[in-house]
Amino acid sequence: MYKILIVWALSQEINIVRDEIKKLSLRNIKTSFLTTWVGNYNMILNLTRFLEQNNDFDFIVNIWVCGYIPPSQPSPPREEGVAQIIQIARILNLSNSKELIIPKILDFWELVSIACSENVIYDKNDLLDELYVDMESYWFEKVCDSFSFPRIILKLPVDKVWEETKKFDFDKAKKSLSQNIDYKLLFDKIYNYLENTFSFQRKIKEKEVFEKYKEYFLFTFSENEIFKRLYYRYLALVNDDFDIFFSDNKELSKKDFIMKLDEYLEWFLIK
Repeated sequence: MYKILIVWALSQEINIVRDEIKKLSLRNIKTSFLTTWVGNYNMILNLTRFLEQNNDFDFIVNIWVCGYIPPSQPSPPREEGVAQIIQIARILNLSNSKELIIPKILDFWELVSIACSENVIYDKNDLLDELYVDMESYWFEKVCDSFSFPRIILKLPVDKVWEETKKFDFDKAKKSLSQNIDYKLLFDKIYNYLENTFSFQRKIKEKEVFEKYKEYFLFTFSENEIFKRLYYRYLALVNDDFDIFFSDNKELSKKDFIMKLDEYLEWFLIK
């Protein structure tokens, strides 16, 4: 049974997501829901506190609305008031101009860049050429990365910057949530990813998995615990057989091996 956490900002809309997921009658998947409330500090505090006490999830999904700048060119016709979902691939923090590259774990929808702001944006000129903006994505990614959870960020652009920012339309958001996310496709892709990633772990006990590497490098207890953390991160992000990395680097000293693995994963996460 895989455990998937759905992270949301406001309780008013989480019921829409929950109802859509219930329609799927998922097997071998248990879903949990967390409301963090609006804003970057709420995301950091509430998500971190929750994961510290509940760290056995296999996958985390962040779904919520975001602001957007209308395209300069006419877009294809669509039902009035209904947004198109986007999958976040890059996040620009407007407060310090730092960026995060989201690991492409699932190929689910159109990959886009988004700005993340500590303050509500009322002027499109503040977005530094970005077309989308929210307040939480950057910090959702930072927290999930610190816990080494595989994740995906999905946004619904329903809040037109300036014109609609001051008068947020909850009905529009709810309509978008129910009509513009293919929840079945999403959970099928998550399930397939988890099956491919963790099938090896289900067949072999943890002790047997790590005994091979521990004996080869003569890891101390502390070194072995560090290696376990990096090993699981590798499985979550690289989607490749760890023995390939091991074979290419097994001639290194144990200290250099752990250091190279850590540096490799950091490169994979952030560019």
